[in-house]
Amino acid sequence: MILVQWSCIVPQDKVKSFIKFCKDVVQPFYDSHGCRRYELFFASKVREQYFSYQVSQEENRYTEQFIFDSLKDFECFLKLNEFDPQAKEIVESYGKKFQVSSCIFTIFEQKA
Repeated sequence: MILVQWSCIVPQDKVKSFIKFCKDVVQPFYDSHGCRRYELFFASKVREQYFSYQVSQEENRYTEQFIFDSLKDFECFLKLNEFDPQAKEIVESYGKKFQVSSCIFTIFEQKA
């Protein structure tokens, strides 16, 4: 199994519309294009620091998680959608419409 994480900061005034965009546009697109599971998370403020290395999360930093059966499936997804106009529109929305910044992209592979 492959877990793909995409984490960025979205301006506070765009958080609500971004959540709606992910629910109404992004999730259905991924679900219909080979992604096994899509999830959206926002940082949660906690009252205490549990570990000395705990990072203080900004409320408007989000993480999207995409689960694929294999790295091959994820690569196939990317290749098939490279020239898809809907995929291009979705990707462009992150920067143009929602002005996301400080993005981190990570791919994890389950071993065992």
